[in-house]
Amino acid sequence: MSQWSNNNPSQNNREIWLSYWNLLISLVSRDVRARYRRTALGPLWAIIPAILSTVILSFLSGLVGASSEGMPRLAFVMAATVPWTFFQSAAVRIPHGVLANGTILRKMPAPRQIFPFVVILTTAFDFLMSSIVLIVVLQIFRIPITGAWLWLPLLVFMSGLLAWAVGIGISAFTIYRRDVLYGIQYIMQVWLFLTPVMYSSQELLDQWPLLHALNPAVPIIDGFRKVLVFGQAPNLGGLLISALFIVIALAVAFPFYRVMSRYFADVL
Repeated sequence: MSQWSNNNPSQNNREIWLSYWNLLISLVSRDVRARYRRTALGPLWAIIPAILSTVILSFLSGLVGASSEGMPRLAFVMAATVPWTFFQSAAVRIPHGVLANGTILRKMPAPRQIFPFVVILTTAFDFLMSSIVLIVVLQIFRIPITGAWLWLPLLVFMSGLLAWAVGIGISAFTIYRRDVLYGIQYIMQVWLFLTPVMYSSQELLDQWPLLHALNPAVPIIDGFRKVLVFGQAPNLGGLLISALFIVIALAVAFPFYRVMSRYFADVL
């Protein structure tokens, strides 16, 4: 019976996937612990970036007179800042995560796709912590929880998928040429200001309709704001366009990443 089990392809496949799953959980746990080890504030650093970004962007939003559509400015901005921080952090960290795990690639055969997922999951921990603070802020301003919140899992999934597509595309380049790695943070900062985080989506649509249509992050970030602050369903047409952009990005980035990742162990 034991001999039959060892030759059973189905069982072998299950064992392989189980080992990959255990590796994934181990890496996520390691990265979360390592990030906050020997820090005075510990996991509070998971929420500090989103809070600081909210304060700064709220100040800038009021300074330039951007519309908050009649809602409290802090809640209006934070509802978009928290998901944007998740997307930006994941996209920026993925190339660094691949580079940081070069030792593992040299020591054992592991699927190269696992390392971007590790970054997405560890960044999701920060997102979860920041979301708790966001919910508290919404309750302070007496913004109710509505049935529209049922859209949140889809929006989170699309944010992570877009970040994954951007991250693996950048990773495929940066393993061999580090220029993009050093510039990605600035690219994401520009992308931030081209996305309705500190201003409303309608203002972007009125002044830059083409940019509104071509930015795949717009329907997702605006969807978070509609759901959380206004209790409305996101724009389904916009989400479909974003989904199309994501599919195209994955269709280009994923095969490229798979081809280039064959040589990661040689150059990392």
